[in-house]
Amino acid sequence: GISSLFSSLKVVRLLRLGRVARKLDHYLEYGAAVLVLLVCVFGLVAHWLACIWYSIGDYEVIDEATNTIKMDSWLYQLAISIGSPYRYNTSGSGQWEGGPGKDSLYITSLYFTMTSLTTIGFGNIAPTTDGEKIFSVAMMMVGCKYELLKAFCFNHSIVDLDPRFLL
Repeated sequence: GISSLFSSLKVVRLLRLGRVARKLDHYLEYGAAVLVLLVCVFGLVAHWLACIWYSIGDYEVIDEATNTIKMDSWLYQLAISIGSPYRYNTSGSGQWEGGPGKDSLYITSLYFTMTSLTTIGFGNIAPTTDGEKIFSVAMMMVGCKYELLKAFCFNHSIVDLDPRFLL
């Protein structure tokens, strides 16, 4: 509801990272600083994408129209594989319960985003619904841009070390 809207607006505060990046600009001459900055940015982007990946799965696992579990969702597949399936509580709340714990969900989401962003993609967690596939394509594009950024930074540092590469 409203509280989640206000908490999502807190993300705007992250725009202050731009000022920090500008202050770090004169330190980017050093390879270690570039590496640390890239790892931090990668971790932050991977966390954000893991949260989005989980949200998509959580939204799509229960079909609200028929009040049934979508068996092709990655959350359902994870619940079955770890032996914690979803079940419908008919005696109490009349809602779906069970499924993987929050820790397992976050770790699995982060694992999926890390393997996708680094272009490894083992395939043991795979997008199956349309929403998951669309998000995965977008995530692959982000991963490609990250790989290009790494290549540019690496090549730039080699050229700085040896001016003969300019010829």
